[in-house]
Amino acid sequence: MINTYMYPVIITSDRQATCRELTNYEYKNILKFIKNEDDENLCNYFEFLVYDICKTQCSLNYIDKILILLSSRIISIGENIIISGKTGIQNTISLSNVSKTIIENYVPETKEIEDKENNIKVEISYPYLISNRDLLYDKIYSISIAGNKVIMNDTEPEMRDKILNYIPAKLTKKIMRNIKSDSNYKQIKLFSWVYEEGNKIDFYFSFNSKQNFDFLKACFSEDLKNMYYYEYLCCSKLHIPLSDFLYHMSPVESILQIKTLAKEIKEQNDAQKKANESKPITPQPGLGAAR
Repeated sequence: MINTYMYPVIITSDRQATCRELTNYEYKNILKFIKNEDDENLCNYFEFLVYDICKTQCSLNYIDKILILLSSRIISIGENIIISGKTGIQNTISLSNVSKTIIENYVPETKEIEDKENNIKVEISYPYLISNRDLLYDKIYSISIAGNKVIMNDTEPEMRDKILNYIPAKLTKKIMRNIKSDSNYKQIKLFSWVYEEGNKIDFYFSFNSKQNFDFLKACFSEDLKNMYYYEYLCCSKLHIPLSDFLYHMSPVESILQIKTLAKEIKEQNDAQKKANESKPITPQPGLGAAR
């Protein structure tokens, strides 16, 4: 039985996930992590949110997580973000187009690197965790040791660490060279934006964990004071219970309610002004002017 609004998200391998909206409480938490520059815990919170928002029981890879978070931003906050260039240049980026570009151009590409001497095969691909650090081991998709293959995304953290300890230093350097190649760091061109007149910058979705995270973080960035102001208006002026505002409303719903209130106040003020202008001018009591 569905007792709340859900929406579909197209993810990799022609699959569809059903997700719920982001609440004001969750959005406020994101803004608090950003305000306090706590990227480490923001990454952990993004990971938590993905699995809490997604109501479809399925295995999610890195690309799926990004798509779910972007769709959450679009549905619950708004579709467009603004990237500022030099001298006041503003670039409007459609996140719907970004999501569409990712899903249309994503190829589940893995590259195999082999250490024949130690009978180890390593596959590298997109990271499996949302991270603010561009770590080598996060890009290891699988490890085969003596024919026994382990998918890292499906393995518990403690077991992952034990398995990664088996990788020799020589193979680690080889993996690093492959990961740092230009082709892996320019996987999918998402958009171009104008930095200054005549100077465009291309933005890529790639194997670079930190770059992907910084873009995701930018998608959710807003002044935390705005959220507290929305909370004040909804609870104080619209008499919405705080628990409803935090746990049962999305940011976009809050703004719609506030816009409705603002429109109503404007209409009342305009009507009052018009009524005052149509009233006949009543002479003020007094003795009049001297002759």
